[in-house]
Amino acid sequence: MTVATIAKLLLVPLAVWLASLAARKWGHSVSGYLGGFPLIGGPITLFLAIDLGPAFAAGSALVTLAVVAGQAAHLTTFSRAGRAWGPIPGLLAGWTAFAVAAAGIAMLPLGPAMALALAAGGLLFAAKVLPRPKGAVALPAIPPVELWLRLAAALLLAAAILLGASTLGPVVSGILLSMPVTGSIMPPFTLALYGEDALARLLRGFVTGLTGFSAFFAVIAVALVPLGIVAAFGLATLAALIAVTFASRRAGASRR
Repeated sequence: MTVATIAKLLLVPLAVWLASLAARKWGHSVSGYLGGFPLIGGPITLFLAIDLGPAFAAGSALVTLAVVAGQAAHLTTFSRAGRAWGPIPGLLAGWTAFAVAAAGIAMLPLGPAMALALAAGGLLFAAKVLPRPKGAVALPAIPPVELWLRLAAALLLAAAILLGASTLGPVVSGILLSMPVTGSIMPPFTLALYGEDALARLLRGFVTGLTGFSAFFAVIAVALVPLGIVAAFGLATLAALIAVTFASRRAGASRR
């Protein structure tokens, strides 16, 4: 393994660590924003574009965008099952929902419009059915075990995709990029440590963050090949920030 590969792998958990520090400071909703934002998928896709070419990365991004619907299924299923049966059964139910959705989406003849429609439809459904927070809750402490699990999961996902992408192909890589990594670590800890109201804030924050995730990968899917790496990733990052800003303001207005 080269020094460059090791550096790429370490950048991904570094981004997750910085996001975790921000979540400690600003609360469960911001934790959700950052958990849904492409802090893991964005850097990995950039490395795929550099190593395997823009066409490969764009094809992977198209699948990643569509499978956002699977992430929405995971969040809504965990919300219901976790509150009814506890964090671990809820997590298993959420992963099952994600796997079923991702398997179905992978068989579709995806284009940019269909992928964006699937992502938007999933997020709108989640925003409609997820419970709303009712009161103030304490800031997340993020215990060390949770932080290390976040970092380890991010590192393992980055290693699997970067080292196996040429064998896995863009479809499988795209599904892996949309796997709910932080969405499988943060919600169980939040429910167990802070309760249902904190979980509601976190999951709705995830939906807001995933609007930025969707905007990012929509731009990458359509702009990476014609515009090149620098321009496409710059536009995608701007689109993600604008989408999250708009969605967070809408969410704030809705709460008021």
